[in-house]
This record gives sequence, structure tokens and C-alpha cells, in this order.
Amino acid sequence: MDAKEIKDILVVNPGSTSTKITIFTNDNKDIAYEENVVHDEQKILEFPTVASQKNYRKEMILNLLDKAGYDLKNITAVVGRGGMLFGLEGGGYQINEKMYNKMASPELPQHASSLGALLAYSIAEPLGIPSYIYDSTMGCDLLDIAKITGISEIEKYGATHLLNSRAMAISYAKSKGKDYKDMNFINCHMGGGTTANAMRHGKVIDVAAYDDGPMAPERSGGVPLLLFNKLCFDGKHTEEDMEKLIAGKGGLYSYLGTKDCRDVEKMIDDGDHYAAMIYEAMAFQVAKSIAGLSCALEGKVDVIILTGGVAYSERLTDEIKKYCGHIAPIEVMPGEKEMEALANGTLRMLKGEEETKIL
Repeated sequence: MDAKEIKDILVVNPGSTSTKITIFTNDNKDIAYEENVVHDEQKILEFPTVASQKNYRKEMILNLLDKAGYDLKNITAVVGRGGMLFGLEGGGYQINEKMYNKMASPELPQHASSLGALLAYSIAEPLGIPSYIYDSTMGCDLLDIAKITGISEIEKYGATHLLNSRAMAISYAKSKGKDYKDMNFINCHMGGGTTANAMRHGKVIDVAAYDDGPMAPERSGGVPLLLFNKLCFDGKHTEEDMEKLIAGKGGLYSYLGTKDCRDVEKMIDDGDHYAAMIYEAMAFQVAKSIAGLSCALEGKVDVIILTGGVAYSERLTDEIKKYCGHIAPIEVMPGEKEMEALANGTLRMLKGEEETKIL
């Protein structure tokens, strides 16, 4: 597509209880509209599956744009956060009916990111414009040996915060006058859940995922399997209970009753030694995951990037540096650039500068 034909790109980034929308314009240099919609948690819980939330969130998006007086005819393409669909590669895909149906399947892990494709496609189709996903959560290129788990029926999957990891790696490399594809990174995104990945020359070859990596504010990370197995069959916990212990009520929340690192740091400042130990344990586990991923890169690590909302905590990042700073230089890049990464990936596909894959 000729650059002159490209007007606005609508970016949709659904979270568990929020939906971020941004309209980029002028070659992604400017923002025409942005909003972070925080949904009522009880309303979200009324929906039996993630996919069943699509119409509710779609109508909210369209109503907001209508109230803002935005003309939908200015949109050239819609891009959504990539979901939990297995078998995808990194980079961008144009959403078609096949992908839509797969993302809507109740058989997929119930994660809000899968709504990205559903919302993008359902908004774009009536307008007769293309829709995309970019750097799906599952879009990794794991080494074959990294997929082996020790149980033949279980294959490791490459779930990581790929979108923000790549965006931060590109940003860091650019600041050094380098191409990120010529470098080796360990990226660690710390939010409500924490994942880390080994990125070799632009491809993620191994990950520490939220269910086998470090504990996080609301996720357990990897735990001793024999003891976990006993909890599963003690007659006191349902399957749903166990899933909540892994994601939602694990990590800091399990020990301290809060998912907010600011609350934990206040506890520590008030002299709570138990909270201090739990917080340090989280940093310790993050550092161990980073150290493990250095093996996938055979020790040839150019930089370790700490990113995500939790990376704003200097207390936590200092603890992580203490335990794994010997591996490589550590760069703290707090926050995330997901909206920009989605828009820029889409712009490159529209201009033909990057391959557009189709499922």
C-alpha cells in the first residue's frame, strides 16, 4: 500500500479488566485518540468465557469513538494484541475467519489477549479494512530442546511478553546505534505476571513463563510438583481453585494479601520483615530465571532488560541486579510500549516493509 493511502491505525489492547484503545495518525507520529477503559470486575466475571466478552467490549469501543466524534472512515487498519493461539511465529498476521474461529475457541487458555484478534476483526470487517495481530503472546521460536519438559505428554510452549520485549530490545539497540537482530538479549517483563525470554538475533529461543518461571505479584510461577499434586487431590481444592493459585491468587497475593508492589514496599518501610523476605524472594526467583536463560544463549548475553510496570520499583530491580548482575549489563526500562509496537508493526506491514503472514 502506498504511504499516502495510509490514514489512521486503530490499536486495541485488551487486558483482564481493561481495554486500551489508541488511534495513531500521521505515519504513527501523532495520536488522534486514546482511552484506557477500566471494566467493572463483577461485570467481566458474568461472562462464561473470554470470547463471550467480545460484543460487550466492542460496543464500548465504538460508543467511545462515536462520542468523541471520530469518523471510522479514517481508519486504514485495526490491530489487536495477539492471543494464546499455539503455533504462531513472531511478527504480524492478517486476521482471517480461520484465525478468528481459533481465537474464539473455548479450548484455548482463557486469557484476555485472545480478545485482541476478535475485537480487531469484528471492528474492521464491517468497514472493509484489514485487521492484524502482531507479536502474539505465543509467537516464539523455541529451540527443540527447550520444548522438552520431562513428561512426554507435556510440551513446553513459548508464552512470554513478546510484544513489549521486542519493542524494548529494538529501543535499546537503537540507543546504542545497533540493529537488535545483531544482539542477544534476556528480556524480563514484570507485571501482575512475570515472564522472561532469551532473544537471539531477534528470535525468542527459550522462555521462563508465568507457570514455570518466577513468582510475581499475582502468579505462583513454578512450584514443587509433588506438593502441588497433593493439593490438587486433597479434596479441599477444585480445579478452578488450583488455577487461581497459579494465576490470580498466587505470588505476593498468596503470602501478603496484596498484588500491589507499592503496598508491599510500604509494609517493608513500616518494619515488616516477613514482607521484606517475600519481596526479596520474588527478586531472587526472577534472577534465577534470568540466569537459567543465559544457558540458551551459551553465556553470550549482550544485555539484560528489566521492563514492565513492576520495573519501576528501584528496590526490586536493585535486588535482581545483586543476584544476576554478574551475567551481563542490566538495563532497567520500566513500563511498556505495546501500543506503539502494535501500531508500528502494522504500519510496516501496510507499507510492505515486513512480511504479513496468514494462518
